[in-house]
Amino acid sequence: MGVYDRDGRWMVFYHDETGKRRDKSFGRGEEAYAQAEAFNKAVSDAKKLCTALPLPPTDLISSPAPAPVKMIEEITLPEKTIQSGQGMTFRELAGKYLAHLKVSGRTENNTKKLAKMIDNQFNPIIGDRVVNSMTYIDDMVPFIQFFQETNGKQNRPRSQPTVNRYGDYVNAIFNFGVTTGLTTVNPMKGRKKSREKPRDVQLTVDDVKRIMDHAEPHVRWAMEVCFSLGTRPGESELLALKWDHIDFDKGIAKIYASKTRTYRVVPISPTLLGKMKEVKTESQSGYVIEWRGQPIGMIRKGFRRACERAGITYPVRMYDLRHLFATTMLSKGADLAAVSKLLGHSMISTTTSHYYHCLEGEKERAVSLLPELM
Repeated sequence: MGVYDRDGRWMVFYHDETGKRRDKSFGRGEEAYAQAEAFNKAVSDAKKLCTALPLPPTDLISSPAPAPVKMIEEITLPEKTIQSGQGMTFRELAGKYLAHLKVSGRTENNTKKLAKMIDNQFNPIIGDRVVNSMTYIDDMVPFIQFFQETNGKQNRPRSQPTVNRYGDYVNAIFNFGVTTGLTTVNPMKGRKKSREKPRDVQLTVDDVKRIMDHAEPHVRWAMEVCFSLGTRPGESELLALKWDHIDFDKGIAKIYASKTRTYRVVPISPTLLGKMKEVKTESQSGYVIEWRGQPIGMIRKGFRRACERAGITYPVRMYDLRHLFATTMLSKGADLAAVSKLLGHSMISTTTSHYYHCLEGEKERAVSLLPELM
């Protein structure tokens, strides 16, 4: 039993008189939270008195009902009986996996994000399942289907890449359990990822300039640095970049990629280097990107608002600046291997598969270089 948040809705999970797990939604807001807490307490009190007592009806809760909202009333997944001593639950295994990440060099912010995802997305569904008794067909197929069929935080259907990423996280937790001997099976074994539809990036240099004209100063500066250095946006690279990583004498930026745990050196254009010298004199946090003297943990909202004000109607994200960084250089004849190094790819094939297909006319230009035989 317990109250938890799912995509902004307050939920309560409990087991009914038959032992079947139920998840009940109370909507959004403070009133919904009060209802959820009251319902959870009533269920807990009933269980203490007698496990056979029927569950309290929601109309006995004094808190006023929230306005009707579209919600998922119950999560109906196959329930399995959990017996003491049967083995480690997913919740317990996930907790040990997070502890493992903390001592393995994973950044604190990444660990916190994963912990929140586990608590809000995974544990409410499979947290109390004993891992050694779980199977791919009975447990993981319904788990994946649930995320494919329900909306995410933005009240929109989750994309296939998001669903695949959830599966990857859970698979990593199961693999950790098997490798360390905490569990004996990986219920995700046998899973085949659904093919992801390639994303059509429409952002142009002219549109980047339009967005920057309508962006807040710190967002505009973040966009310029991201595009000029080809960094991954967010705290993995762009927002983690410090002035200590900038060598003004050599005109280079030393970028640490937390994704690959490697450093790469990116030359800085004279124009950007001059702006960096000016910005550094006003900096208070030690970070290249800051707001009101403090480092920034997220910039998506500010970027999205700038896009709206600029009248950009097609889907666009900060990561598209990195994409544009690569395709612009390649279209102007830059060496593929050099671009790959600037992006921080360990293999040129990664650069080719992700970016080269976007260059229209390259195959025609290559064929035109052949000499005439007649």
